[in-house]
Amino acid sequence: MKLCLVVICLVFSFSSLAQTRVVSIDAFDYSYSGGLSFKHDEGKGSTDDKDSTTFKFNLNYAQNWPEYVGVMWKAQAYWNRESVDQRSNDTLNSTFGVVGGVLYNFNPDNMKNSFMVGAGIGIERQTIEESSGNDESGFNFSLNFEGGKRWDLGSYSSANISYAPTVSFHWKRYGGGIRDDLYTSSRDLRFNFLKFDILF
Repeated sequence: MKLCLVVICLVFSFSSLAQTRVVSIDAFDYSYSGGLSFKHDEGKGSTDDKDSTTFKFNLNYAQNWPEYVGVMWKAQAYWNRESVDQRSNDTLNSTFGVVGGVLYNFNPDNMKNSFMVGAGIGIERQTIEESSGNDESGFNFSLNFEGGKRWDLGSYSSANISYAPTVSFHWKRYGGGIRDDLYTSSRDLRFNFLKFDILF
């Protein structure tokens, strides 16, 4: 029995020391996940009904850079599409893009309880179509900054789960017809209080 406990402790110790990859799951961008929803809102009259179709697919991933202690490269890929049909107010908003950046862990020997900061730059292709015939599209560029802290919640199999709330700031510059006719830029401040990091 004692030998069994020693082996289990060694396995968990090894897995906690060998954690070099992080998958993040938060309320804004669910990692390694996608979803498809169909929604119908009934209006007061049959002509006021609204149908919405939403598709989301997001991947978030980070991995150690062996040459730099505490530094990880980080990548995100996403495709989000929303279609709304409502009388003469039909709209379609489709966005797909990639983000690349770095993540620094202040305590690389204990990443599951570490403070961290990150930065990323992204490019996306967005298309906005309206029933009025005002269709616009363009390439948007973004800058993302985040900072937060992880708290260890324990190990499960070969992975460790940490509660990892962050505060992040996102700035986007719209391009193409979107910039010419609709929007020039956007700013987004997020408090990610429902965020978890899976380290493995």
